[in-house]
Order: sequence, then C-alpha cells, then structure tokens
Amino acid sequence: MKQIALFLSLAFALASCNRSETTTTPEQKETATTAPSVDTSHRAPSVPTALSGLALAGQKIFYNTSYGKIKDACSSCHIDGQPTTHDSRLRAGHTLVGIIHRTSTWNGTFKGEAVQKNAFGATMCAVMYQHKGDDMATVLSKSDIDALIAYFQAIDNAPGGISSNLKIQWVTKPAVHEEDKIDETAANASAKKIMMLPGDPDNGKQLFSRTCEYCHTMNEKKVGPPLAKAIDNPQMGAKSIRCGSAAMPFYGKDILTDQQIADIVAYLQQALGK
Repeated sequence: MKQIALFLSLAFALASCNRSETTTTPEQKETATTAPSVDTSHRAPSVPTALSGLALAGQKIFYNTSYGKIKDACSSCHIDGQPTTHDSRLRAGHTLVGIIHRTSTWNGTFKGEAVQKNAFGATMCAVMYQHKGDDMATVLSKSDIDALIAYFQAIDNAPGGISSNLKIQWVTKPAVHEEDKIDETAANASAKKIMMLPGDPDNGKQLFSRTCEYCHTMNEKKVGPPLAKAIDNPQMGAKSIRCGSAAMPFYGKDILTDQQIADIVAYLQQALGK
C-alpha cells in the first residue's frame, strides 16, 4: 500500500509540473495572436554571439546610430535575437534572425540576386530611414553589404527566427524619398477608420513608451521632431503611425492594431491638449 501511495504522489506531482509549465499568461496569448509565425528550428539559448571579422563589422553597423543623418540604427526597428534587443520595445520591423533564408524582401521589391546585393533590403532602409544617401545602388558600400550579410549569417541560430518570406502588412507602399508620394487615399481612409475607434489614453501611454518615445518627446527634438509641432491633428497622428512620415517608419497591422494606434492617439491628444 505504501508503494502504491508513493507512486500516486509522484504521478500527481509530475502532472502538476506539466500543467504549470504549459500555463499561458495573458501577455503570451496576445503575442501568440499578433506575432508572425516563428520558425522554431532557430531556437537557441539567448546568449551573445561571439563574433570576429566581417560579422563583427556587420554587428557594429547594425547598432550604429550614426550610420546616416538620422540618428537611428537597424536595431531601432529590428531585433537580432541577441540579449541587447531582448526588451519591451515594439519595433516597427520584423526580426532579422532567419533573414538569410528569405528569397524576397520588402514585399517583393527585392527578389533573386537583388536580395543579397541589397543586403536583404538594408539599402532601402539606409535611404528611407537613416538618410545615408539617395540612391539604393550606391548607398551602401560592398564591404558594408558583405559585413551585414555575414552578421545575418552569424545570428541565424538565434531564437525567434523567421526564415520564410514575409508579407509586410502596410496600408500603402512607403515613400523611398521624401518627395515621393504614397497612396493618400488609402492612407487617409485607414487613419479615418482608426479615429472612429474609442481610444484609451492610459493604454496609449504604455504603448507610447514602447514605441514612439524612443524617437520623440512632446516638446523637444530627439531622433525625430517634438510631437507638439509635428502633429497638427489626431488623424494626422494616426496616419503617421500607420503609414510612416518622412524618415519615420510605419507600423504594419501585425505590429500595432488599429485599436492600439487609437489608444496612442488618445494619449497624445490628452498629453498635448489637442
């Protein structure tokens, strides 16, 4: 009898452990429904990757906030699976872990040989968001392109990789140069739809601290202009977040929902008194 009782106790304990390990928190549930599918073949301990040579040079570019005229870096919009980007930020771009397996980037803007020639779309980012130059064909040197590719290869086994081609959920294709035009009809319709939602300024404040606050303050210039001067009206704020503005990246629908943007705009209205 004692042996049976001991066996039942052990079985109960093991069942309890299994239940506790698979418990899903509300935050995990939200992530599971909003994040892109993850290629679990890239799972690995989240430890810094020891680098040298070209890969190390690529890592320095990835984190360099002085690479272009706009003081942000690749890491401002993307994670690389390293502890350095393991934080609470909601970045506008997707992970770069697994990118070396993708055969198309920027919704098909780069395909085939053009993918590697443009460092998996980094040339477009350098023009649009860093203002390093105006021409994608020359904005990055070959040595910098080779270095970035070497870094992408070095982080390939980091956690959370996505190796399949991504469908970027933009409302309108972003303008490569500031003088280029976006689809204003689609952008305005999207912003109007967002503004029809009741915004929660308290939730918006939390979201603001995880997104906009890294580049903007209310009254002082940071990476971007002060929001008191940059935003004329609430709908303009919604449009800028969803579709981007000048060097500001857009937040696709799989990164921020319409409701989340409505919450951020509600907080901005409250904070700016507009």
